[in-house]
Amino acid sequence: MTSTSGPGMTRTLQHDDFGADAGIYEETPPEAFELADLTLWARTAPTPKAFVMAPYIPRDDVVIITGDGGTNKSTLALQISACAAAGKQMLGMDVVPSPALYITAEDDQRENHWRIAKIAHAIGTTLDDLSGRLHIASLRGRLNNELATFEGDGKMRPAPAYRMLRETIRQTGAKLVTLDNVAHLFAGNENDRSNVTAFINLLYQLCGDLAVTILLIAHRNKAGDAYSGSTAWLNAVRSQVLMERADEDPDVRRMSLGKANYARAGEDITFRWHDFALVRDADLTPGMAQQIAEITAANAANARFLKCLAAVTARRETAGHIKGTNYAPRKFAGMAEAEGMKEKQFEKAMERLLHLGQIRANQQLWQDGNRHWKHGLKLASECVDPPAATPRDDLRAPPTQDIENTAQTPRAATPPYINIPGAGLEASAPGNGRSPIDFSAFEKPWASRAADEPDDVEF
Repeated sequence: MTSTSGPGMTRTLQHDDFGADAGIYEETPPEAFELADLTLWARTAPTPKAFVMAPYIPRDDVVIITGDGGTNKSTLALQISACAAAGKQMLGMDVVPSPALYITAEDDQRENHWRIAKIAHAIGTTLDDLSGRLHIASLRGRLNNELATFEGDGKMRPAPAYRMLRETIRQTGAKLVTLDNVAHLFAGNENDRSNVTAFINLLYQLCGDLAVTILLIAHRNKAGDAYSGSTAWLNAVRSQVLMERADEDPDVRRMSLGKANYARAGEDITFRWHDFALVRDADLTPGMAQQIAEITAANAANARFLKCLAAVTARRETAGHIKGTNYAPRKFAGMAEAEGMKEKQFEKAMERLLHLGQIRANQQLWQDGNRHWKHGLKLASECVDPPAATPRDDLRAPPTQDIENTAQTPRAATPPYINIPGAGLEASAPGNGRSPIDFSAFEKPWASRAADEPDDVEF
């Protein structure tokens, strides 16, 4: 068979079974792009863009979810998937009910079981109710998870994992698909615009062929940009969701629209990571909400106290725990770093930090011009334990016995901040309804000293 091309037509010469010229030509029009039928459009009403979860997740699109590590991007996607499968709201927002598929290459099934059990409880459903509607696959430890490979000429070739993904979507009937994350599934150069665009278009092929919405999870780069690699990661998708931590509370998260072609960019919502799920403060019980508010305020006060202590230490000024000219709470209350915090609040913060062992009282700081040691509050991490002996003024004199440091030192405790157990990334947050912490119950490490005992702190 031989092909020749003429103006607007391709002629194909047919051969017989023995390869001889049959003398028959078939003319076929060349392939062209499919065009919209505006005549049909003129007779039908247009429809607005549909959303899986407005305004963050447009339907039948690829949505990229980015953020630093530990901002709970995976938890967000898994919880949205569970809400879709159960027909529940996500943080007060409607989610279109549909089967969902969550594929992770980072967590094993033990961790997935733990997380979905916590999420199911938080959204008011059960694993039995989710069965058959939410499908979870772990690729952790599996080789060749890339969905496509790239040849030397830059052309992309779909890989076996892509065909497996298509078949898994077909078998489950999933309409919401999470891919966690880009680093495991994309084998190209993240800084190569053509590689990135081709990969995103491969995912859009799934959206068009199977009518699915894809949540693609990616990390930020070290520079703090909203994505890692080429700008094509944002240019090729129609929506980008950004997850961030709040400065004032380590458990508060902020979700915003970094890019939105179908909604207004900048839309955001704040919520809290609590007991391995994402919840609004309004959804917490009154007792738990009060406890969290008290702990948040205490953590903020502790942080400001440490910030002020670092500032005075950098200026080679002393701050002590005994009321006097350099009484730390009074001194700190007048500083710009206090950000409006009052002396009483600094007193409570000092008590907490001493009790927790994060700061120590009556510590050697530096020597003045006469080689006399200045003493005061100091970060426990910077203390020498036991304290170094004071150098002798006369190096020719015989060595004297080191003076033992008799100042009471609070016993070290963890964590350094007062937090709900589980505020970190791995431990479980409390859910046992304990009463709020009574901060006044913290003992003062120096309270046992007699009232008339002289203070050896030198200001």
